[in-house]
Amino acid sequence: MYKRFARYVAAAILGVVCAAAVSAVFTITAVSGSGMEPAIANGSKVLVNKLAYHGKDAAVPEIGSVVAFRSAVYGEEGEGSILVRRVAARQGDVVSIKDNVFYRNGKPYEEYMDEAVHMEPMDAVKLGNYEIFVLSDNRKSSMDSRNEAIGILDVRDCIGKVCFQ
Repeated sequence: MYKRFARYVAAAILGVVCAAAVSAVFTITAVSGSGMEPAIANGSKVLVNKLAYHGKDAAVPEIGSVVAFRSAVYGEEGEGSILVRRVAARQGDVVSIKDNVFYRNGKPYEEYMDEAVHMEPMDAVKLGNYEIFVLSDNRKSSMDSRNEAIGILDVRDCIGKVCFQ
């Protein structure tokens, strides 16, 4: 009987250790707002890899990756919300907006865009080390790098990479 009890205790401890390890690497967050529709619907839950962009040699996300970051701006998603947006440009890229078109390195970036929307003009800016420019898939939402309150993000300030939606 003592051995059976010891096995149960060992299994419980192992379960707690595994749960702690998984929660240290991953988090689940609910998406609020329409900024990433139609790819990620309002109310969807996404799995975020918290270690993807952290550490001394932080990786820079690829174009098209979806990242999660905290926002101090009050908007559709609320103040202090976790925003989920798509990477449209990364370190070394030159970005600008002219005539309602977003340009990356002089070429139009129209991926994940269903319809033309008004976008405020933006002079060309070269992104520095670890900097990314994120856009909403639903460009009608301005809670992305086009908004001065969000602006260009440092990868190391991102919560992580959305790896399952």
